[in-house]
Amino acid sequence: MKIAIVRERFEGENRVAATPETVGKLIGLGATVAVERGAGSGSRITDAEYEAAGATLAADAPTALSGADVVLTVRRPAASMLAGVNPGALVIGALDPYGNEADIAALAQAGVTAVSMEFMPRITRAQVMDILSSQANLAGYQGVIEAAAVFDRALPMMMTAAGTVRPAKAFVMGAGVAGLQAIATAKRLGAVVSATDVRPAAKEQVESLGAKFIAVEDEEFRQAETAGGYAKQMSAEYQAKQAELTAQHIAKQDIVITTALIPGRAAPRLISREMVESMAPGSVIVDLAAERGGNVELTQPGRVVEHNGVTIIGYTNVQGRIPTTASQLYARNLLAFVETLIDKTEKRLAINWDDELVKATVLTRDGAVVHPNFASAVPAAGGPVTEVKPAPAPSSAAVEAKDAAVKIGASGATTARKGKAAAKVAVPAMADPPKKAQPGVEQSLPGAVEPAPSPRKRAAIKKAERVIDTAADAAAKSGARKPPVRKIATEAVSDASATTKRTRKPAAPKGTE
Repeated sequence: MKIAIVRERFEGENRVAATPETVGKLIGLGATVAVERGAGSGSRITDAEYEAAGATLAADAPTALSGADVVLTVRRPAASMLAGVNPGALVIGALDPYGNEADIAALAQAGVTAVSMEFMPRITRAQVMDILSSQANLAGYQGVIEAAAVFDRALPMMMTAAGTVRPAKAFVMGAGVAGLQAIATAKRLGAVVSATDVRPAAKEQVESLGAKFIAVEDEEFRQAETAGGYAKQMSAEYQAKQAELTAQHIAKQDIVITTALIPGRAAPRLISREMVESMAPGSVIVDLAAERGGNVELTQPGRVVEHNGVTIIGYTNVQGRIPTTASQLYARNLLAFVETLIDKTEKRLAINWDDELVKATVLTRDGAVVHPNFASAVPAAGGPVTEVKPAPAPSSAAVEAKDAAVKIGASGATTARKGKAAAKVAVPAMADPPKKAQPGVEQSLPGAVEPAPSPRKRAAIKKAERVIDTAADAAAKSGARKPPVRKIATEAVSDASATTKRTRKPAAPKGTE
């Protein structure tokens, strides 16, 4: 069982699919590991470290791939590059199939089994394999660092002999994995942070990190989450209200981080040109969805631009800008998945094709595209590749499609609205909304919502309820007796005449002989 790791060919990609730590563990599972020389240089991992971990160094990619049963990769490799692998070899990585259906068909024709880690299901046993969460977490952190690097002022409040420096105001749009990490990082740097999201569960998560939650909290908002924890598509009416509130808030911010990214779809438009122009010169916007077109109208993917004094950062691989840490987490995600494919007793590949993890992630097998999202749209080998529409999965403006392994995020399911609501036009959450609310539409601001009582307050309420119930029971019993007379019980009762009725309270109870 040979596992191959090659240097990434994608422009600007410095991550690597295996580290010396994971190489050693793969060898412990019975594999031989071949690493192309220089594969880890972008992540500051030397060839000597791989060799010390037990890997065999290959002079080039064809040598490393020759006879491989498993290929671990960060980005989707070209089909022509895989000519030397064994038939049916597993190619495991972030294959980004949406919009690249022709390349997926080419992998099928190459005879490999392509496994796209982005499709890993959101279940407990798969959390450790979730590359979207591990990489989005780093993107949220790095997004704030990038903003701070070009921001011309300090982020925290400073009180000095020369005067007080006010703290920077940071606004995070989207409270998924990347958004929550951005909130936490901006708070640590001393900024005053606010955030928005269309999922009701996000409010508690945002506030738990010390940020202010900004949203139109009406009835539609309270039902805007699917059973899987994703955001639902919002109505045009809601988008109008949310857009007006957001536009007013953005004008007062120094730093804005946008994180709304939907796999397989263009990123929803959250910030218009007018909103950018309403911000003060020197402000910074970091668009973490630039790879899918961006959440900002003026974003140019892969570039840093300035408009009206506002800097807009549109890096397309933000997590790759901290490749050492990103590679460590990504390699562990892949290792955790590969472990499920190996028989630890016999030290060989033993793939259970009926495993829900395998069924969800395998794109190609036995020369064909087998994933249900792509199989019907990909013709037989040699034919033209038709354009594939995104799968009709629940739409979401949740960041990077998944909430964190910590899941600082998902909550219980909410029931979809039925009847007339079902007939509303489906629009991606917060995408290209009108700038002003319709006449007569009221906005429910966050301050109008009563916060959940604290544990101490709940305990006090319960105690008060018990006292009230006890008093009510006592009143009910006394009211059942006809005369308003109190009975004084004796210390020892020997017969029916032992109880004395008095209309006034006695000095002391009388007993019987």
